[in-house]
Amino acid sequence: MSAFEKITSAISGVIDTIENALSAYEAINDTIKLFGEISEAAAARKIASNSAEMASDATLVATQSANTATMVANNAVENASNMGKIAVDEGTAIAGATASGASLPFPANIAAIVAGIAAVIAAFSMISGFATGGIVGGKTTVGDYNLIRANKGEMILSTR
Repeated sequence: MSAFEKITSAISGVIDTIENALSAYEAINDTIKLFGEISEAAAARKIASNSAEMASDATLVATQSANTATMVANNAVENASNMGKIAVDEGTAIAGATASGASLPFPANIAAIVAGIAAVIAAFSMISGFATGGIVGGKTTVGDYNLIRANKGEMILSTR
């Protein structure tokens, strides 16, 4: 083989090596593009999943808000009903005190009726005074001298 053929063969080998390197570069570049597309698809899927989760959370919050509003409305209705019951009970107690005092002779009946009505009004005025809790006052810790109205789930503790 002549020197010219050797140089031509060497140049041809270098060209083949460069072409192989370019092909490898193109393959690597295509792989990088593929990873980019996969990453974009995964990000889009994650965004969709997060959006669905946020929508679910928003629905849950709306449901809980509606339930809270319903509970508040029910409590308001129950409180209004209880206030009506208290007014009826107070009227019944005043009528009972009046009837009891009316059975006495004349000047004593007026004093008994006034005292009975005052006692009923005083007892009922204490009811709303402990809506958030508190210590019941009085003269003695022995006996049951104070009217207490309690609902299910409420607790009354003694001093002992």
